[in-house]
Amino acid sequence: MTFTLATALARISCICLIACPLLHAQCPVNSLVIKGRVEHPPRNASVRVLLLYPPDPHKKYPPGTGMESNERPGESAEAILDGDAFTIPVEFLTNDSRTEMTFKSKCNRRPQTVVVTLKQNDESGSNDQEYDRISLDFPRDFKSDDSQHYTLRSDLVLNREEP
Repeated sequence: MTFTLATALARISCICLIACPLLHAQCPVNSLVIKGRVEHPPRNASVRVLLLYPPDPHKKYPPGTGMESNERPGESAEAILDGDAFTIPVEFLTNDSRTEMTFKSKCNRRPQTVVVTLKQNDESGSNDQEYDRISLDFPRDFKSDDSQHYTLRSDLVLNREEP
């Protein structure tokens, strides 16, 4: 009887230890929306949005590689143009991955830069040509009506440079 009770308590304790971090409140998923248009769009064009995050100050990189000061790529989205206007939503996680082992959520992960690229897609996919690239400062170039949804302060204009 005592052994059965001790086994049951051990199982319940293990389940609680495993389930507690999973039941802990999660960080929200934020989103940003890039709206704009393309002047003189090329055939088979697409617009790509890439979020860049600040370098991790706690991570050790080999000296002299330049890795310690580079922004880190994160979430991205791409839309194939159908006309000259585009709207591209991108969701990003706010959970700071460095704090996962402390069982305390830190929901302060934010991109530092948002890169928007206009490119022409080659049918083979091996020879894409980039026409325009714009870097936006986050959060300075964005507005928010709450703390989770961001939109550009003004519509973006990408331009295909004519030869």
